Amino acid sequence: MKVFYMVGLVLGATMTVMSAAHAAKGDSARGQRSFGACAACHSLQPDRNMTGPSLAGLWDRKAGTLPSFWRYSPALKSSGIVWTDAPLDR
Repeated sequence: MKVFYMVGLVLGATMTVMSAAHAAKGDSARGQRSFGACAACHSLQPDRNMTGPSLAGLWDRKAGTLPSFWRYSPALKSSGIVWTDAPLDR
């Protein structure tokens, strides 16, 4: 189960990066379509958590620390990752 959660998290992060990349190029419609895959599990509204945590205010947040979301894996909480361009690009 944890493996599926981590895979989902990685896919969600990837889609977030893709959305940001499309927005940077000025293609908001394409970014919105790309985010559709993430929207099944993630909200962009603050503290509106679904299967996955809200992605509102994600940038510069330490992974596994959104107070309103409690289902983070121990591995993610102890990862030390901070959501910025570098880890999301990896």
